[in-house]
Amino acid sequence: MDDAFTFRAPAEALRRRVDPRAVRLALVAAALLATVATFGRWVAVSERASVRALAVALAAEAAAPPTSPVAAPALDDAAARDAATEAMAIARERFEDAASFAAAGTAALSAEAPDLIFVDGPSAAPSIVSVEARPDAWAAAVMGPSGACYWVRASAEGLVRYGTGADCTGEAALAAAALAW
Repeated sequence: MDDAFTFRAPAEALRRRVDPRAVRLALVAAALLATVATFGRWVAVSERASVRALAVALAAEAAAPPTSPVAAPALDDAAARDAATEAMAIARERFEDAASFAAAGTAALSAEAPDLIFVDGPSAAPSIVSVEARPDAWAAAVMGPSGACYWVRASAEGLVRYGTGADCTGEAALAAAALAW
């Protein structure tokens, strides 16, 4: 016999075994990768569809006939113009009684039109009328829902003038000079 030692492993030991944890980890990684890829594709397709829809909407808007920027607020602001007109009618009655617009201040107007609020400060709503009453002139400003402020002014000579402006006070409305709104 020979003194050399040889070690030989059995045949089944030479085959490699797959670790079950590695298989599970590979399956989870593959599922996660597939999910991320599917989500990414969905996001890209949705974005393209949104951009196309926006382009179609912008093209339709550009092709549509222009609308009057005054027409839409005019409908919304009818209550504001009506309040200013009602206040002016009451102020003219007070002028006829007292021969002075000073008698058409906030207290006198409040007694005649309880559905409106008359103030010396700025108007912030269609039911709030800002008033400036002087002996020879009277003016009111009313803020409409669109953000436009409507002015009306009456003079002792019987002239009535209208206007709009950023400052929504009766004092500012003394500058009204147009024949209509």
